[in-house]
Amino acid sequence: MVEQTIKAKVIQVVQNDPFLSIDEIAAKVRTTPRYVRTILSEANLSLMQLRKQYAKHMEHQLYRKKKRVPVEKADPQIRLITIQDRDIAELLGQDPETNLLRLSKLQLLHNFPCFCQLTTYLEIEVGAGNFNGPLRQVLAAARTVEQIQLKQSWVEVVSNQPNLSRLLVHREEQPLLKLTYLLADQGVPIAVETLWLPTEGILLCNQGGAIEIAGESGNV
Repeated sequence: MVEQTIKAKVIQVVQNDPFLSIDEIAAKVRTTPRYVRTILSEANLSLMQLRKQYAKHMEHQLYRKKKRVPVEKADPQIRLITIQDRDIAELLGQDPETNLLRLSKLQLLHNFPCFCQLTTYLEIEVGAGNFNGPLRQVLAAARTVEQIQLKQSWVEVVSNQPNLSRLLVHREEQPLLKLTYLLADQGVPIAVETLWLPTEGILLCNQGGAIEIAGESGNV
């Protein structure tokens, strides 16, 4: 139990401030530098990589005040709001009270009606060409984003979403598919993309760890 506590403390200290030296980490946790190296090795953590990610994260924070184009001038069907979402903030490594930007749009995806949302802490520029495909394309216009990567994806069947259900299938009681994608840049989470779809007739597939829509279940 004591060993587990030391491991947890080392990992927490390293993630909070990866610029500490091995000796400084050991002093904070009251253990030996050798044991710190062992813990980092077992946890597959690299101080160098964590420092790069931390620096990238701070760079994102620096440019959060970047000016953006009013979304209604780019596409009147796009909705942009400022929200607070504790669960998404946690996924993005942000404070629970952080103000997040959320873009929403209703579109067709493989001939299915799809309600799409993109939630990010970045300030993003909105242009008319951003919305011809996935909302994640908007991230490419952010000055600090180098390469958008999929960090994690998962799928759920959800109920108790009467407004969305009525919007997508014209029935309030219909369960919906919820596909969630955690997007990153250089390993740093920057956005969560969520797709809401009808459950009937959709075939999903796993493409290299990413859950994607393959098409209609009767046609694939």
